[in-house]
Amino acid sequence: MTESERRQFLKVVWGHRLYGPTDVRWSDGEVAYVERGGYASETSGAVTVGPDFENAAVACGESMLYGGVRVDGMASTWRTEGDMSSTAYDSVLFHVVGERDRVLFRKGREVRTLILQASSVLERMYEEMLAESSHGSEGCLSFFGRLAGVEQEQIMSRLLADRLRRKRLEVEGIYRSLSGSWDETAYVCYMRSLGMGERKRSYEALARSVPYGCLVRCQGDVQQGEALLLGQSGYLATVGSSGAAIRQLQDIYLTLKEEYGLRRPVVSWGGASVRPSSLPPAQLSSAAAFLVRTPQLGARVREAVLEGVEALRTLFGGVSTDAVPMTGGGQISMERADLRIINFAIPYAAAWGRSTGDVRMQEAALGLYDGVAAEHNRYTRRWGEVCEVERASESQAIVQLCTEYCGRGRCGECPIGVLRLVRCWRGLGSGE
Repeated sequence: MTESERRQFLKVVWGHRLYGPTDVRWSDGEVAYVERGGYASETSGAVTVGPDFENAAVACGESMLYGGVRVDGMASTWRTEGDMSSTAYDSVLFHVVGERDRVLFRKGREVRTLILQASSVLERMYEEMLAESSHGSEGCLSFFGRLAGVEQEQIMSRLLADRLRRKRLEVEGIYRSLSGSWDETAYVCYMRSLGMGERKRSYEALARSVPYGCLVRCQGDVQQGEALLLGQSGYLATVGSSGAAIRQLQDIYLTLKEEYGLRRPVVSWGGASVRPSSLPPAQLSSAAAFLVRTPQLGARVREAVLEGVEALRTLFGGVSTDAVPMTGGGQISMERADLRIINFAIPYAAAWGRSTGDVRMQEAALGLYDGVAAEHNRYTRRWGEVCEVERASESQAIVQLCTEYCGRGRCGECPIGVLRLVRCWRGLGSGE
């Protein structure tokens, strides 16, 4: 295991008390009596520095000491990676480590160090979880499949809440970057929902280069909307003079570009090149048709969210699942409409509801997951072997599990991984 992985493993062992009465010792070898391991800090697992656990209680001689806990695989990690001097660590009274490879001092005093001896059985299980498939280890799938229905539902509910929170935070970040305009936020988020993976960024770059107001000013003229999005994407510059319709769009785009003072998007995030020119022109035509005919997009979406799934499908143009994707203002399939609901309407409404304190909107957004059919992808196919995946609430939970936990080696934070370790420890009794 890497040091980061071992740190996460030991945090599970400490936080869930998966150790025997003699498995925690002071640095001098004396057995330590841990009355309370503390509760997980809000900063635990985040980039922000601070204690991993707060309000722990450990006996020291005849006294009981109370304070925060920092957990590391190696004692030296805190010094090399943890910014020991930060005031965020002032509440840390105990440093729990797997190995004390260095004596640490903080503010002129030796750090109280507890050495945690974890079970080798648990450690092997954790290593197996890390080593196996990034879509979930066979052991985790088998374990989850044997859980009682109510336990599965609890885990899926937590994963779904994690998923919605992550997507809601994305929306809130976009809202802040757009100076607090919910209509502009709805527009950018809608465009992002058209793509998967890195293409989301390309759609976002395109949207930011054509303010929503430009499309509203088209006053329902789909051709103008197409010219704006296709022109800004670079598509019209690459097709040459192939046809009168394209030439007409080129002329419209050049006129609107000058009128609105638009600049082509040239954006890069995190070293990854963003290329709007790679976006499918049919998708852009579809988006243009929808957007120019939907003024006050944010308000329309919020109204439809309160009315339910069918209202949203109607808004996004959903028809039977056998329909072909729309181009140039046609209709889209119900499946694609449902993806707009999952990837755009729900997180947007949840963010708006939280920002305005509208509990009804937040509840309505969450409830939509149960009214939409599950997505079909490699994650849902794999986990569908051990559990039912019929609704978006279930498929989104699985996507969260595979992308945010399994795919990132966060077994020590995963509800399934942690429960496996806890059940394994109980099976060991008081120890190995």
